Amino acid sequence: MEGEKINSFNFKKTPLFNKHGSKITYTKIPSTCSLSNKAFRLPLIWVYNLSDLSLMDKAPFKSKVECASVLKINRNTVATHLNTNISYKNKWLFTCKQLTGKELSQFVVPSKVWEIVTGELLADGHINYDPLKAPQINGRLVFTFSKKILYYVRYLKYDALAHICTDSEPTPWPNPIEGQNTKQYWFSSKRLASFTLLHNIWSKQINGKSVKILPKNIAELLTPLGLAHWIMGDGYFDDSVKICTDNFSKEEVGILIKILSDKFGIKATLRKRLNPNSKRVWRISISKLSMEKLKLLISPYMIPEMLYKLGIK
Repeated sequence: MEGEKINSFNFKKTPLFNKHGSKITYTKIPSTCSLSNKAFRLPLIWVYNLSDLSLMDKAPFKSKVECASVLKINRNTVATHLNTNISYKNKWLFTCKQLTGKELSQFVVPSKVWEIVTGELLADGHINYDPLKAPQINGRLVFTFSKKILYYVRYLKYDALAHICTDSEPTPWPNPIEGQNTKQYWFSSKRLASFTLLHNIWSKQINGKSVKILPKNIAELLTPLGLAHWIMGDGYFDDSVKICTDNFSKEEVGILIKILSDKFGIKATLRKRLNPNSKRVWRISISKLSMEKLKLLISPYMIPEMLYKLGIK
């Protein structure tokens, strides 16, 4: 069978006679488990372009050497990434198995998930990726929430973002096995090339550290579904909805307020606040006159347990 290892041989005594004598020699003959050329064939290497999920021209390749030669990269690079689901330069996926459309689809994030991700990144979500120390390792999304809303953590991981997450349990912090009371739960997405690309538009390097910024096309990215998740993730109700935008600059918060008005017809104002470190931060306060419009717009996308953030009991 193809790929099967042959561990033993049958040795058959085969007399060879000629007219000059009767000397006997022995020949090594493979056993009947069949040693065809096919059995020794190395696995083919399929290479997919993750930007459009297409099979690379000239693939599949017969060897790592051939693959490396065509891509003009080192053979060890192919060996390192082969069958790992970790792309090379966030673009090429190397596998010894021809992938079906369904299998390839795991590398495509549905538009609905992108909308949710936008809202969660406007809140406290962030992208874990190190372009300086580990550029070859794809990015992943990381979410952390208070223990009090574990139900929301589970909703995000197993429902809203199930397409990009594993089935593992959310991680408690501190871990109760260490004898401490759990205060938060966190989980991360799978590592995908698309999240590495996402990191490029949601962050910039300042003094060697990635800092979250607003994407230039945030007005296009933000939808009612994303707005619902933004408020579920980082909003609270105090006479009207307030949104914690502490991680963004005053100018960026002003951009978000303008988007709420221009795109959704929701009026809001800028509020100054001092955080526990006495640092001045800026938040969004939704106008009471826009609350009914906001409720109609996003309540269909909110889970019942989170409606209290709209003042709905």
